[in-house]
Amino acid sequence: MQDHPLSRREFLRLAATTSAVALVAACQPAPAGQTGAAGAPAGEVTELRFIKLAMIEQVTDYFEGTAIPGFEEANPNYTVTVDMSDWGHLGEKLLTSFAGNLPVDLVETGSDWVGPYARRKQFLPLDDFISADYQDELTDFYPDMVAISLFEDKLMGLPYVLDIRTMLYRKDHFAEVGLDPETPPDTWDDLVEFGSQLVQTDADGNITRAGYLMDASDPGSAWFEFWYLVIQNGSNFVVPWGSWDPNDVVFNGPEGAEALQFLYDLVHTYKISPLTGMSAKTPNLSALADGVASTDNNGSWEVGNWKLYQADKLDLLGVGTPLMKKERLQYVCPNVYAIGTNTRDADGSWELMKYMESKEIMTGMLTPNNESPPRLSIAAEAEYMKDPMLAAFQELPTKGWGTTTPQALDSPTMGIIGNYVQAALRNEMGIQQALDAAAEEVKKKVEEFLAA
Repeated sequence: MQDHPLSRREFLRLAATTSAVALVAACQPAPAGQTGAAGAPAGEVTELRFIKLAMIEQVTDYFEGTAIPGFEEANPNYTVTVDMSDWGHLGEKLLTSFAGNLPVDLVETGSDWVGPYARRKQFLPLDDFISADYQDELTDFYPDMVAISLFEDKLMGLPYVLDIRTMLYRKDHFAEVGLDPETPPDTWDDLVEFGSQLVQTDADGNITRAGYLMDASDPGSAWFEFWYLVIQNGSNFVVPWGSWDPNDVVFNGPEGAEALQFLYDLVHTYKISPLTGMSAKTPNLSALADGVASTDNNGSWEVGNWKLYQADKLDLLGVGTPLMKKERLQYVCPNVYAIGTNTRDADGSWELMKYMESKEIMTGMLTPNNESPPRLSIAAEAEYMKDPMLAAFQELPTKGWGTTTPQALDSPTMGIIGNYVQAALRNEMGIQQALDAAAEEVKKKVEEFLAA
């Protein structure tokens, strides 16, 4: 188990098996007129409620010992109350906050959660704030990573960390089977060729080392594995990306069918990965770090994990690029800060957001866990980013190789798609049959959301 809080992807993977994620879609619109209260009178101290996602211990120490005290010292008219959450409870916390008019002055969430809340007018557009005093500052952010939080041409959040996934691999495993340890797989065909040489099995044919770590053990994981291949095959779950039109659901088209067939073949034809992934035997290590997988799609915290728990083996870890089929793409999802329309003080909330987005505070928050920054200057200048492996992750937003899941097809439709992907991988349904059934259910779910 890796030593970092439950990530958004991990939460979605788990939550897809339950109905809890439907809470996100069940939130009620903000009360009429609640579109951000004016600032408090001069001299009056205003409390700002900051809903923050869980952090590792080292980041928590900086956040509680430096970041928040620094804001309160610089802004004596404000005090910050931190309301900690995790991905598993964030939807419920926001639900109760908006239903009970408990101020959401600042919240950390995923950029692809922005659309549903913005559609219900529960997140405050930032455009006026940015026009007033942040236009120059905004040029320091990767443009694509900012644009992901647009809803109907209004900016609803600002990124503060990037969840970047790319191909990671074990150089020692490559050398062991005669592959060039400096040349990771580049295409789908490479993945099959390399994985077939890297995979190891026991006397009964059970995989003991995955050539490629594919995990479809639950609907959320299956959904992600399928989506990775769909976008690399030149399509998406919805086209265009920002559409909420049920008729734009296209993952059951030819590109989606080819992607699911390839995923099926990795397990059943090429047999380079078990359906359920691999588990590390050593505490605190990932499957890749523990040597029971040779290649994997993962984030920069994998580098941080190696530095913490097996720094002496760090030279064995390789960082590649997203696989290429028709497009070279992989998951790059910002966590963003957003302001609720029921904020008690919109101006104060904006000041807190700007402070948390500043280069100094962002660097302090991201350094301990080697996390990927959304600001160009931090990527170029921060001491921790001088690590070539971390710099390799930044190639994805720099070169336009990153995207995230469509706003309209996140929770709870991911569970629907994932269930049918699993059915196909388990030979319970045919490829096209599973995709067509999933598409019909997803269209109905989107229609229900729009009608609510």
